[in-house]
Amino acid sequence: MLPRVLTALVGIPILVTAIWWSGPWLSVLVALTAVFGIRELYRMLPAGAGPLPAELGALWCVALVMGGQASTDTSSFLRITAVIWLAGAFVAMLWLFALHPGRRHVVAGIYLLGGPLYIGFLLAHSLALREAGGTEDLGRNWLLLALAVAFANDTGAYLVGRSLGAHSMAPSISPNKTWEGSVGGLAFAIAASLALGRILDLEILIWQQAVIGSAVGVLGQMGDLAESKLKRIANMKDAGSIIPGHGGVLDRLDSIVVSVPTVYYLVAVVFEP
Repeated sequence: MLPRVLTALVGIPILVTAIWWSGPWLSVLVALTAVFGIRELYRMLPAGAGPLPAELGALWCVALVMGGQASTDTSSFLRITAVIWLAGAFVAMLWLFALHPGRRHVVAGIYLLGGPLYIGFLLAHSLALREAGGTEDLGRNWLLLALAVAFANDTGAYLVGRSLGAHSMAPSISPNKTWEGSVGGLAFAIAASLALGRILDLEILIWQQAVIGSAVGVLGQMGDLAESKLKRIANMKDAGSIIPGHGGVLDRLDSIVVSVPTVYYLVAVVFEP
């Protein structure tokens, strides 16, 4: 528990500062996160499917993140990132057919092509969300809300699960997750969304704030389970060890890469007048 707290005391101020000042700082932070994330994912390949070119995956993810920074609205975001992903897919397929040393080519292809979507494309939404809302302050507040609700979801699930958890949620994927913890995470996510909706003046109705909290609470936990399944397939406890108390970058990103796009599309598409 102590390493988690110390990591939060160091990491959260850095993250908030990057979001607050934006500019190149947030872009660099997101790009570095994507690089570490894709390297961890490519190491999680099942036996016989690797290795994969981490340098190609890293460059591909950085390009997707920069595409998110360059976009001006949802349409341009999807167009730019689609072109970047297709260009990367072309190069990746050439490598797969010509140079892949493993035996399980289909599995390798799924990880090779899907990894940049899972890491780079989903993380690119954080930069697109930072520019959403029409004003710099509103975009900043949207991104702060998305991350805070995702953290509240994780914290609530962890605290309630440890203190009250009795019914296993997905024992074959993540034995420590319980239904009580899941409900606790959802409750924390909704409460955080309602509280920050008032504090940050997000210009949406209270029911919309509740929808954001509910969506992040449910989908964020699904993202957590998805990453746990990948680790189970790879027979790994943690995706890495770079973050004290958390494991790897993917262990910290598992719910965030789902939560931020959820908030982005709710704000930019569903709630947009």
